[in-house]
Amino acid sequence: MDRSRLGESPFQTLTTRETDIAGLPPRAQGDRRLNVNVIYTTRFGTLAALKIASRLGAHLGPRPIVLMLYAVPYTLPLEKPAVPIGFLEEQIQALTAESPTEITARIYLCRDPQRSLRQILQPRSLIVMGGKKRWWPTEEQRLARMLRKEGHQVIFVNPRRTGEGGAC
Repeated sequence: MDRSRLGESPFQTLTTRETDIAGLPPRAQGDRRLNVNVIYTTRFGTLAALKIASRLGAHLGPRPIVLMLYAVPYTLPLEKPAVPIGFLEEQIQALTAESPTEITARIYLCRDPQRSLRQILQPRSLIVMGGKKRWWPTEEQRLARMLRKEGHQVIFVNPRRTGEGGAC
């Protein structure tokens, strides 16, 4: 698996960068297999979600798609975020080094991550995301609730609950 190709993919649009870690071309539009989307939250949360997604992928077929949404402040142009795109790519590369499976990663530069997710995700998408589960709603739990209300199937993984990243 050639992980050095991460920075070679061009922008699909001004605000999106797709990276195919295995170097394979993206699937055709007509391919109707169920995609397993993993929303990047934190390194540990996303790794726990990838462990669950890899188990699902073994039964469903496709590689997980990691969606990293980075909110760019309105004071900056979308093409010039406060954090260099190379830094975001390095986070994805570090994640793939620890990932139990090959992934496709997409980095989105946006103003409002929730609104962008509504545009990115297909109806009734399968989403796996990791985050701490508390008695008060965390940012990740609120996002999972919003996605469920939108009609998506969301699996929320608590990375602290089990060392394996078991679903909660």
